Amino acid sequence: QVGLLIPAVYVGGLVLSVPAGRLADRFGLRACLAGGLTLGGLVLLAASVMPTFAAFLACLVIAGVGWSSVNPALGIAILGLFPVRERGLAMGIKQMGQTGGGIVAALVLPVVAERWGWRGAIALSGAAVVLFTALGWRPMGSLPSRQPTGPEEPAPRLESAWWWLRRPAIVVFFGSGLGLGMTQSAFFSYLPLFATQALGLSGVGAGALLGVAQTGGAAARLALGAASDRWLGGRRTPFLVLTAVLTGASFLVFAWSPGASPGLVWGVVFLAGVGVLGWTGLYMLLSAELGGPERAGLMTGVGVAFIIAGVLLGGPLFGLALERADSYAIAWITFALLAGVVAAA
Repeated sequence: QVGLLIPAVYVGGLVLSVPAGRLADRFGLRACLAGGLTLGGLVLLAASVMPTFAAFLACLVIAGVGWSSVNPALGIAILGLFPVRERGLAMGIKQMGQTGGGIVAALVLPVVAERWGWRGAIALSGAAVVLFTALGWRPMGSLPSRQPTGPEEPAPRLESAWWWLRRPAIVVFFGSGLGLGMTQSAFFSYLPLFATQALGLSGVGAGALLGVAQTGGAAARLALGAASDRWLGGRRTPFLVLTAVLTGASFLVFAWSPGASPGLVWGVVFLAGVGVLGWTGLYMLLSAELGGPERAGLMTGVGVAFIIAGVLLGGPLFGLALERADSYAIAWITFALLAGVVAAA
């Protein structure tokens, strides 16, 4: 059941990420951002009072529908507002907002849950999303109404959505996003249980460990975004390889870590955060750049769809490996090998 929680959020995004990219290409970015976030926040509030696990999962699926519009809209905005040499840093700042929220959530929500229960923590999350979306409505008015491609230009034909299937390098790139999404899902689904069951931490301690991982991810998204702008001729892929290598190495240490010193574990969790979170901004920026001005939203949506597919697979498959082998070491090693395959691809 734990393995289903994070994937549930992404199911709606998997179905609607490509249509959401088309909507973001054609209509106002502010409406896509604010509308999607508001839907997600309201449904989280509803999830906090659901009486059954199935109903709770259904609410998470609907929340994912709202989330699906966010990344395509922001991908278009970054392409329209920033030159090539500044986009990596801009995307890193955007992605740092996500990890910044993750840091706050990891530190605050376990404390709230201990005092008012998990329902109180979920309700606080939904209320925060709605509040900050309302506060951001007027500032978001400065975003372009749509990607400036000319008022007379016709919309791309529907079949053009699949042009990338004829480009093997792009297919491999999106396939790598699938694998990276699997490692990210496994990490965030099972690190809290691993911390309490194998490392002996409390629930609050496990939340603090998640906060350390989110901090590593936030730092990586800024640093790698800026580095991809300035070094290696603006190429993004070498930095994606770096994050995959860090992910695989960290997972191998997790397989050995129950007997390791606490300091080593916390340091490796920070590096794991760099690996499992540091790649997403670069991946989505490269997806948008592959699409160009006319298809930035569409290609971001396709890229996000592959990430979501990986997230849907990663958590349950890690849980399956854990239950079949009855060993965290085997599960971590399996996903370390997956990260190695992604780096090689």
